[in-house]
Amino acid sequence: MDQSEATKPATGKQQKGSMLLMTMIILAMFVFSGLFIMETAMLQELTVSNEQRSLQVQKVAFGELVAQLQALESTPDVLNNARTSDQTLTIISNPAGCTTPGQVCQTATLSFVGQSPPPAGYSVGNYIGLSFEINSVATLDETSARSDQTLGFTYVIKTAGP
Repeated sequence: MDQSEATKPATGKQQKGSMLLMTMIILAMFVFSGLFIMETAMLQELTVSNEQRSLQVQKVAFGELVAQLQALESTPDVLNNARTSDQTLTIISNPAGCTTPGQVCQTATLSFVGQSPPPAGYSVGNYIGLSFEINSVATLDETSARSDQTLGFTYVIKTAGP
């Protein structure tokens, strides 16, 4: 083989074969890029839906705390019962609970923490403070979304005295 044959330009058949190979490589790059973008979008959608579920159960649990506190203000007998043992409270804000799939399930418990001095504005000798906690737990059926929130408060009573 002489030097003139080694430097000859490629024939038409050889050029068409290399063009096919380059096209296949570029097409494979587009396919893998598309798959990567689609996988990333699916992961982002899953992350957003998990965040929405978490916020939903957090809102329900906090709403129950507020509703229970308002209800307890008008029912001091429940507070007296809680001084001897924890009380399971009837759900107010979402009473349907777990009856339907996809609903938020929740529980609320009232616990007595102990006695404390009364808050400012009350006479120390005439009043005592009773410290309580309301615990609200909300879970979303068939997911791992869960919110466990506690609200502490002091209920003031008059001491037995003159």
